[in-house]
Amino acid sequence: MTAAWTPAADIPDAEDPTLYPVLSPAMVAAISERGACREFAPGDMLFAQGQRNAPFFVVEQGEVVFFDRNRAEQDVYFARVSDGMFIGDTSMFTGEPTVAESRARVRTRVLVLTHEQLRALVREHSEAGDLILRTLMARRAWLEGHGYGQLQILGPRSCPGTYTLREFFGRNQVPFVWRDLETDKDAQAFVEQFELTHQQLPLLIKQGEVHRNPNVADIARCMGLAPQLKTEPYDVVVVGAGPGGLAAAVYGASEGLETVVLDATAPGGQAATSSRIENYLGFTTGISGNELARQGVMQARKFGATMCSPVGVESIQCEGATKTLTLTDGQVIQARAVILATGARYRKLEAENCDRFEGVGLYYAAGHLEAVHCTDAPVAVVGGGNSAGQAAIFLSQHASKVCLVVRRSGLHETMSDYLIRRIVTEPNIEVVTESEVSCLHGGDVLEHVLIRGADGSERKVCCAAIFAMIGAVPQTAWLQGCCGLDEKGFVATGQDAKRHPEFAAHWRRFGEAPEREPHFLETTRPGIFAVGDVRSGSVKRVAAAVGDGAMAVTFAHAFLGEG
Repeated sequence: MTAAWTPAADIPDAEDPTLYPVLSPAMVAAISERGACREFAPGDMLFAQGQRNAPFFVVEQGEVVFFDRNRAEQDVYFARVSDGMFIGDTSMFTGEPTVAESRARVRTRVLVLTHEQLRALVREHSEAGDLILRTLMARRAWLEGHGYGQLQILGPRSCPGTYTLREFFGRNQVPFVWRDLETDKDAQAFVEQFELTHQQLPLLIKQGEVHRNPNVADIARCMGLAPQLKTEPYDVVVVGAGPGGLAAAVYGASEGLETVVLDATAPGGQAATSSRIENYLGFTTGISGNELARQGVMQARKFGATMCSPVGVESIQCEGATKTLTLTDGQVIQARAVILATGARYRKLEAENCDRFEGVGLYYAAGHLEAVHCTDAPVAVVGGGNSAGQAAIFLSQHASKVCLVVRRSGLHETMSDYLIRRIVTEPNIEVVTESEVSCLHGGDVLEHVLIRGADGSERKVCCAAIFAMIGAVPQTAWLQGCCGLDEKGFVATGQDAKRHPEFAAHWRRFGEAPEREPHFLETTRPGIFAVGDVRSGSVKRVAAAVGDGAMAVTFAHAFLGEG
């Protein structure tokens, strides 16, 4: 019991049935069959803010309150629940750190499930599982929309570290609020108390602790974002959590394969940076890349896949019955089959002063995090593909003007028609063809760029930000010597793998070559498959990557069946 704890007197009741439904007796019975019964005295903590692997609770009798301890002023209470209601948000399902704290307000009896038991319930009891999962996701969205449980980032927009933290937390779906030290006077006054230099910014405030210019890897470790993995071999290890990797995780786990997914940055891959994907089957009005990633992660976890981010792979040992992967956080894991889904990144903009403005005017994504830097200001977008087109349309809703710079003579060769029609009808988008950006200029932040035409003439264009989405560079540097790559560094698969000069040396299993040809998505190494943008000859579309991911699981099953 925590005698010193005194809850607020005016805690709101949980009246919204969408966020706080009362479970039916049949659902409570299904939960009681799997869980344990516990009692809490007034003031006892059910889970702490930031706790990993917090249990899932159903209140049988009593009352439980929720509050946010990340506020600088005082604890903020936002709900209390009672008999027949369940406790928590998506953290209880994923095992990630919780965004709030919960305590018993009176003597309370609850049913308790671990997050592994909760996942089993969701898989095996469709009625209760659908209600619980839908509610947990709605609660997380409500919490984020109301600013509860958020970390605080205090930093000027002209500091690259500020953008790095915002991008990291945003893409890893960690709630946060950014306070711009260039405009927020209260935040300025707080920082002045510490007499900090510019090199010590930004600040990260986490449950009362102040971290100065924190390293992303250290923060991820401190927050426990990536789980500890087991040393026994997994059936399938998926490297990369873009659309192809997430699809492989969903299909692999749903078919009973023990599956783990690793991503060096965040779930969603390059697609997660898209403000809206409009031509993906089933989403008539489109879906943001971030929401597609969020749904994909939850779906993979629903079937039992383990998600591990931000953790990359440093090297892979391809010989023998199992593959050995050494991870960037020092862990070493084993895999019976590997699916490569590391995707591709945009090529770096080759213009003068690029390094100086990266993160403070030059961006390689165009989502809501980046749009805040250019509200009512002119911007430039470089590229002629669908990603550049989507960025131009999205930014036109925030910026005063968008200059779309294309090296080709037009858009029809590389961009979908529906995007072109939108671009030509937007009054504040100007398309500049047969041109490229040659130089970036400004003080602490970007002020203007020079655009060079095919005839050598240069034009000065004022802009607060430039978004570069040009070409695709495969994320395969760590694969050198493991799998056959094409001349551009993409992974060769299927018949291309068979024709690769390294095929004869690589195509061995247990010392002997399999008496078959490589599967369509199989590399020069038996049991290693490649999907999505990292694969040589792939179609650079979300739907194509998802199809690859699903197909790769079929081939992995066949490989594992070979013994």
